[in-house]
Amino acid sequence: MALPLSYNWRNLFVRKLSTSLTFSVVSIIVAVLSILLSFAAGINDSLRSTGNPANIIVLRTGATAESTSLIKPDEANRVLQAPGIAQDDKGRTLASQELCAQTTLPRKDGRGIANVCVRGVDEIAFTIHKEVRLIEGRLFNVGQMEVIVGKAAQERYKHLALGEIVPMGRSGDRAYKVVGVFEADGSAVESEIWGPRTSIMDSFRRTFLSSVIVQVKDAGLAREAIDYLQGPAVRLKAKSETEYYEDLTSKTREIVVLTSVLITLMGIGAVFAVANTMYAAVDSRRREIAMLRTIGFVRRSIITAFVLESLLICMSACVCGLIIAALVSSMISKQDFLSDTTWTVLAYDLKMTPWTIGTALALAAAVGVIGGLAPAVRASRTKVIEALRKA
Repeated sequence: MALPLSYNWRNLFVRKLSTSLTFSVVSIIVAVLSILLSFAAGINDSLRSTGNPANIIVLRTGATAESTSLIKPDEANRVLQAPGIAQDDKGRTLASQELCAQTTLPRKDGRGIANVCVRGVDEIAFTIHKEVRLIEGRLFNVGQMEVIVGKAAQERYKHLALGEIVPMGRSGDRAYKVVGVFEADGSAVESEIWGPRTSIMDSFRRTFLSSVIVQVKDAGLAREAIDYLQGPAVRLKAKSETEYYEDLTSKTREIVVLTSVLITLMGIGAVFAVANTMYAAVDSRRREIAMLRTIGFVRRSIITAFVLESLLICMSACVCGLIIAALVSSMISKQDFLSDTTWTVLAYDLKMTPWTIGTALALAAAVGVIGGLAPAVRASRTKVIEALRKA
């Protein structure tokens, strides 16, 4: 025979102080965990959706990102000899020579300045980067001091509205006009500013390229092309575009691992808080437990009742923590992350995913069961005669 759930629910309000403290501890842990996972999900989704498996990014050997890569024009020409490179319907080789520079812009929310990526590209880049689509204005004119800006960058940084002037260049003395806004399926590219390569190279006084993006006829041919580009004929670093952006998430993974250790320690503390609350409940209800045993409730029912009581505290606290995390995520959703690999900002949104909610529920359930089990076993072992006599 099992005890009714209403019995457990009513008992939560008997010891209001200890129950409230335990509730608060579990709520805070769930909220911190959920915000952390939302942060990681936002960055990972942004980078994961960037790139095409048929695109190969070519960098200087030893470079960790486009921002640290220097490719000479003659080296870029050798890249075009790689096997399997596709051509468009006009017979043009699908290879985009690109320059990545940085400019500083003030954030709209007043949190200082951001180091924003400026990408110099030619017309062929829009054929290779098919995810890039204009949503406002027009494309820049080659040779002119005009740029188009990513939707995410425009939402976060000043001077990027259509028609505004953006100061850029090595000395910040070149005025570029924003003539268009583009989106790219929520990928990392939306954090960038794009302009004509020749103008960007002149403004930043660069005579080299940062990368060459080539598109092979089929993703299955990428391995052969990569081996050629890294071989003696070219001697440059090459990897698929998707792999390149996935590698940029390494810092995020480190943050998640380190914070997960902290969450684990906090979870252990929460287990003790729950156990303390439940032990106090057992000590104050010895007579009640003895009466339950006397009228026919077996030990298994007593254990189940106290574990359920512990779970009620933790699961209701979990719901509260998830609500707090959702509110915080909505208030600070549009954020950016400075990559220590590219040294430019990556815009992202905090995302409460089903995985985040499921992980939070699992953590709360584990804390509830582990913290409540030992006190529940102790309650089931209450000696009936002794408890009634002391009462």
